[in-house]
Amino acid sequence: MTNTRTFGGRFLRGAIASGRVVTLASILTYAALGCGDDTSTKGNQSTTGGTRNVTCDVGKSPGEVQAPEYRMTLPGQTSWFASPVVRDLDGDGQRELIAAYYSVFVYDSQGNELAEADGGDGRVYAPHIVADLENDGIVDIVYGSDHEVWAYEWKNKTLSVKAGWPASTTTGNNPPEVRGMAAGDIDGDGMLEIVVTTTQTVSAADGGSQVFAFRSDGKLHQPAGIGFAAWPRYNSKTGPGNDADRNGMGHEGYGCYGLNVAIGNIDDDPQLEILATYDNHHIQAFDHDGVAIDAAPYFTNRANEWDGQRLTWGQFIRWADPKVEGDHYNLHTGEWPHPSFAEWLQWTASPPNVVDIDGDGKNEVIGLPNIEKNEPYETQAYAIMVLEGAHGDGSRSAMRKPGWETLPRGDKPIIVDGWYPPGGVPAATTVDIQGDKKPEIVAPFNDGFIRAYGADAKEIWRYDYTHGKSVMYATEVTVADLNQDGSPELVLATYGDPNALDSGYLVVLAADGTVLHDVPLHNTGEQNGNGNGAPAAPAIGDLDGDGQVEIFVQTFEHGLDVFTVPGSAENCMMWTTARGGPLRMGQPNGN
Repeated sequence: MTNTRTFGGRFLRGAIASGRVVTLASILTYAALGCGDDTSTKGNQSTTGGTRNVTCDVGKSPGEVQAPEYRMTLPGQTSWFASPVVRDLDGDGQRELIAAYYSVFVYDSQGNELAEADGGDGRVYAPHIVADLENDGIVDIVYGSDHEVWAYEWKNKTLSVKAGWPASTTTGNNPPEVRGMAAGDIDGDGMLEIVVTTTQTVSAADGGSQVFAFRSDGKLHQPAGIGFAAWPRYNSKTGPGNDADRNGMGHEGYGCYGLNVAIGNIDDDPQLEILATYDNHHIQAFDHDGVAIDAAPYFTNRANEWDGQRLTWGQFIRWADPKVEGDHYNLHTGEWPHPSFAEWLQWTASPPNVVDIDGDGKNEVIGLPNIEKNEPYETQAYAIMVLEGAHGDGSRSAMRKPGWETLPRGDKPIIVDGWYPPGGVPAATTVDIQGDKKPEIVAPFNDGFIRAYGADAKEIWRYDYTHGKSVMYATEVTVADLNQDGSPELVLATYGDPNALDSGYLVVLAADGTVLHDVPLHNTGEQNGNGNGAPAAPAIGDLDGDGQVEIFVQTFEHGLDVFTVPGSAENCMMWTTARGGPLRMGQPNGN
């Protein structure tokens, strides 16, 4: 089977003279996004490479990493991609576990349920936020459910809805689903804002917006002293700060389907920027006031109406071949590119990261778009794109990082016959696992492999996670030192076909890609029509206070498995839950 999409229907301005029809699968789930042969390894094998150097604090190591030991299973609902969080919610010295399914549950250090947040009628798809939003000593839990964003406070050992919440993301009279969430102090006032992305498909002209920034009181973030509405974006208004006539052509967004947001500093001002990826081939960078950031002057509009005008990050389609981009956006020469003969990049469910890849003190933006070609579209592979930030005079803004001009890519991704299980989220983990003072990029490529790349764009190792199955996906990778030797381990889980009841594994890799432990999840024999195994990234932390860490694996079908790792400690906690930490910023945060 080959999953395809049709070229035609909706106009993509400033890119090519036609658009795309988004299938029902794309609207309800991005499950069938991958295309290719019904095989996982494509003749490739796992490899090892690099080293197991000391990269962080060393404890009292007992020797090699010991096997995770199963402790218990906590009952739960169907899990999606909301990885658990371990935190002491009230400062009493006892940590809690916060797990999100359709409701959000809080458990004590022994796994007893303390409270449930059941606001909303949908699933919690995106990883939830656990943070003190106002720095008032009260920890908040924020999550998305259908079109709403809910915030609860932890007070008196229970959860209560925070004043001002829930907030709605409905625009254009169309309620979407919240699929991405991150938190950060984007304006530097000492309080956290909540940024969400949604599946909204209504055009900006008809009132549709995909990206929202909320204050801690549930109101839209609105900086003082500006004469336009900062959020949501995009808007249908003209003039300074607005979108309808930005750089002449204006902005248009379409559907953010899978953890499509990051927060970080990609320029030289003290405020943080917001990165969002869309289902119309765009990746956009926003200032905290909602104004999109211009790409380098290298990129200019080729359309007759706006010939030569600047482009923001999200006003043009990225193409796999840098020569295609150079001819089209810079030289304005040759045939207009088209997926019938050139590969373009799609960001439907591609979470961005913000990271200083080369240690020069300036952050880059990293993402794993899927490369499409042919008509109807077929995904050829997932690839890593590294883009420079808008530093200095902006002359390198959104340019490919030198050395990353040719995108490192995987093989054709695994496909499913139908919509379930959902395709894996190609969320990168960006931390220093080699001890070279530069972050490596470790990510699932949805082709049966986790791959690790160095800052030089060269593959270090790859791991085949399929366990011999034709349909298998891996979670985002989390990272911690599990034996106190200062060299971090990488932790992931797997999921697969709803009818393959042994698809769930917990895997521990060394920094050089060596398989240390490959542990089947607690197989209860239960079936769930969405999938089998664990879609959410494993969380790592010492919940019970015994000095060694637990690993928390949340599944489609049987709740949450808890493992403990003998000989471990919290000496080196680098990427302990999805999206780098409980703020979900797409970089290490809040651990």
